[in-house]
Amino acid sequence: MNFDYNETQQMLLDSAERLMKSRASVEKWRARRELPGGFDPSGWAQFAELGWLALPIPEDAGGLGGSMEDIALLMVALGKGLAVEPYVSTAVLCAHIIDRAGQDRRADLLGAIAAGETRVTLAHAEAADRYDVATPRATVAHSLQHSYVLNGTKMLALDAPSAAYFIVSACLEGAPGTALFLVDAAARGVALADYPLVDGSHAADVCLDDVQVERGALLAEGAAGADLLGAAIDRATLALIAQAVGSMEACLEICSGYIKERKQFGQPIGSFQALQHLIVDMLISTHQSRSILYQALARVDDTTAERSRAVSNAKIVAGEAMQLVSRTGIQLHGGYGLTDEYAISHHFNRLLVLEKAYGDIDHHVRRLATSA
Repeated sequence: MNFDYNETQQMLLDSAERLMKSRASVEKWRARRELPGGFDPSGWAQFAELGWLALPIPEDAGGLGGSMEDIALLMVALGKGLAVEPYVSTAVLCAHIIDRAGQDRRADLLGAIAAGETRVTLAHAEAADRYDVATPRATVAHSLQHSYVLNGTKMLALDAPSAAYFIVSACLEGAPGTALFLVDAAARGVALADYPLVDGSHAADVCLDDVQVERGALLAEGAAGADLLGAAIDRATLALIAQAVGSMEACLEICSGYIKERKQFGQPIGSFQALQHLIVDMLISTHQSRSILYQALARVDDTTAERSRAVSNAKIVAGEAMQLVSRTGIQLHGGYGLTDEYAISHHFNRLLVLEKAYGDIDHHVRRLATSA
């Protein structure tokens, strides 16, 4: 892997840092939580205008054909600015499924994603799944002559309230493996129970009650469906780890500045060696997370086993770092660091969500042990 930025990557990073810097304030983060579904249409339009939504989309579908390294670079900048737009759900995870499925509407859907005209999210998790990507047990698709009928309930579908379409995993009646369906969010029988997460983003439980979809809505099935879903979730996991790296780097900057300004006993608290040690621990954990992210990015197109091991390794190391950095940041600020008026509390909440998304530390330890 080449660690030097090429000209395009440098331009991408510069534009992302400028926009995120203009949005990175406690007041704007708090105002964002009041938006319906936690979604800012103007921010999404800016993402499209800057070409960020087109970055992961293949060139033959109107995108820029960017690599996972390009996406990770953008995600680090978005993480520093605490962006909670449904970028990963739409442009990374679901766009990958739509692209590789090769469905008839592939070009139209990917083009609409690149232009910022539509949003898609994954509805996969079910009660008691604990991040399992295996065959869904509760959602069943019945095959009719000209359509499929879906029934079941999906839990914690990230970014679902703002999505126009869902990619729904289901058991296809009479067939093994995992089937993936493209479902219109406005289809009859689809109901959402929307709720906010602690970082200001939104999720929903998706209830499917005799939802009828056309035959062309089937994106993948069987072992191919499970493999495609696993690959897409691994890519999304890496994108969120990159966001976490950006957030942790922001925590380090916030805390370093704070202990230089905050005085006790007539001197800055940053002069106390015990607090310097805490800052060093934060620095080391953040750099380890960036390094393990690079290692996983280098394995993203390898075999399924090698990719999954690399992603789980990255999530374990980065997950532990998220906990250490966010909690130490609160400790350095004292009890009021948890209050809504301090930037560190917003990063704490965001890192809490990122550590749990697409598999927490325990899940990835189990997955790594199983693969070994």
